[in-house]
Amino acid sequence: MKLIVKHQRIFTQVTVYFATVTRILLNILVVITTLALAMGVVKSGYDLLSDIHKPLSTLLQNILLDIVFILALVEVTITVLGYLKDGRVHVRYIVDTILIIMLNEVVRLWFKQADLQQSISISVVIATLAAVRISVVKFAPDHED
Repeated sequence: MKLIVKHQRIFTQVTVYFATVTRILLNILVVITTLALAMGVVKSGYDLLSDIHKPLSTLLQNILLDIVFILALVEVTITVLGYLKDGRVHVRYIVDTILIIMLNEVVRLWFKQADLQQSISISVVIATLAAVRISVVKFAPDHED
């Protein structure tokens, strides 16, 4: 289906304006995300020092959850940078981000000793995401790295 535009010049100007505004906002988002990453690392260090008197297992649980959350933030940043570079969002990046977030939930449930129903439901979600991730890589277009 071909798009028919009556006023091509106006359409082109609006498209360029929209692309420019989008790139500016996404660049601002990358700066904010970088600041959030730095704050997350500082918070992790602060949590480590402030919880030093707690049992080692609790301390390590908190650090592990902080690290997985920081990794999720990194994946979101990679998605934004991929869009800025290629002008499109890679499905692989989105699936990777969701997988990292689900990993955070798995760790959280693991420490809370979740019941069987919660474990099965999160396993189904992760299995589905893994299947999507494999199919995205297997059936990716040739121009995608």
